[in-house]
Amino acid sequence: MGRESPLADLLLITKIKVTCLWNSLIMNFLDAAFEILTEAQTPLHYSEIAKKALMRGILDTSGQTPEATMGSRLYVDTNRPDSRFRRSGRGFFELVKSGLTDEIGHRVEDINRQTRLQLRQTLSDMPADRFEALIGELLRAIGFDESTVHVTRYSGDRGIDVRGELNAGGVTRIRAAVQAKKWKHNVQATTVREVRGSLTAQEQGIIITTSNFSTGARQEANAIGKSPISLVNGDQLLELLVEHEIGVTKLQHTVISLDEEWWGEVTGTPIQQPPVSLIPEKTQPVQTYAIGFPLNVRAGNDPEKSAILHDLNGVITYDGQRYKSVSAAGQVASGWKSCNGWSFWHFQDPATGQWHVIQQLRG
Repeated sequence: MGRESPLADLLLITKIKVTCLWNSLIMNFLDAAFEILTEAQTPLHYSEIAKKALMRGILDTSGQTPEATMGSRLYVDTNRPDSRFRRSGRGFFELVKSGLTDEIGHRVEDINRQTRLQLRQTLSDMPADRFEALIGELLRAIGFDESTVHVTRYSGDRGIDVRGELNAGGVTRIRAAVQAKKWKHNVQATTVREVRGSLTAQEQGIIITTSNFSTGARQEANAIGKSPISLVNGDQLLELLVEHEIGVTKLQHTVISLDEEWWGEVTGTPIQQPPVSLIPEKTQPVQTYAIGFPLNVRAGNDPEKSAILHDLNGVITYDGQRYKSVSAAGQVASGWKSCNGWSFWHFQDPATGQWHVIQQLRG
């Protein structure tokens, strides 16, 4: 075959460019609906949305019935929690507008963000030995056996700080050795090697820091042929404290909002929900127990160790000695360097016979 003329080549190239440009302007049904409703700023019937999109030339309808398809896509999409659209009467749709729920959501995000900043600052300001004790509390909350978690004598940031054992589903026990680093600068590879060298047989090494880890430290922690060292940076530490409610409290509230679309259908008049005061309503009633003081309590990890709780201020008598705080008595009873007495001591519910941490008495 002979070579085609330069004019034919030019026409072919032009056709390809026009096709590419046309394809770049074509949208799917939902994107087209979003653009049309954004311009209209008012609810439209799905057939009107399809017509306007076709007139604009932004909708590809090859082999489809545009109006019916537009309606079907919008109806299905509005069932999704993250849909950009909402139903506004029979066959009518509009864009989701920021309302009360969004406002509350943003406020909650702001509060949580501020709380995390305060928590990070508190960790930065606390003494190093108290930080090590906090890590011990975290290990217990994660699931380490209380009787095995031991905060070692404070060594001025040298050696292992906390040791404990985790019961993995009753199948095996994992022995862990933790070094806590309340640092502002990144933990380096040298520290990882030092922790690995401090491990005893069958121990898993963990480094927990308020800062972060250098690239070299991460590489060393996962070096081939060496015992792996688990690394927990400042951001991960914050999330663990929040998840296990160590030093933070989670509040649950109910927010009621009018179903404007439903009421609009019932009354025949559009309903616009007015701004309301964002006063939270607690969803979970505080559990109460039919108990009185003085109250017999016992150690959660050793039922043989008993004490007498005199009031909710934490005054307690253990082994004939009166203490002003349940934590002080728990520290003596456990022999630990640090002890949260409100989770260490347990009381018995007379109604069920079950034992609970005395923290529940405070609501």
